[in-house]
Amino acid sequence: MQQIIQTLADYIKAQYNAQLGRQENIFDSGIIDSLGFVNLIGFISQAFEIEFEPEDLIEDNFQSLEKIAEFILQKKE
Repeated sequence: MQQIIQTLADYIKAQYNAQLGRQENIFDSGIIDSLGFVNLIGFISQAFEIEFEPEDLIEDNFQSLEKIAEFILQKKE
């Protein structure tokens, strides 16, 4: 899980020149807006070879780097 979180953190740093804590809310931080969210979904899909279903795209799955990593692990099972 730590590797997934690091990959996500590296992406956010490269794209937005910003850092997020593991549990920091990505939406409340103001770093990622709606277009940024679409880009993040595309990155996750490619980097982790995940296909998203419409029901996957809920805020709870993407609130923080830790929540995203948990979601990715669940999708890969």
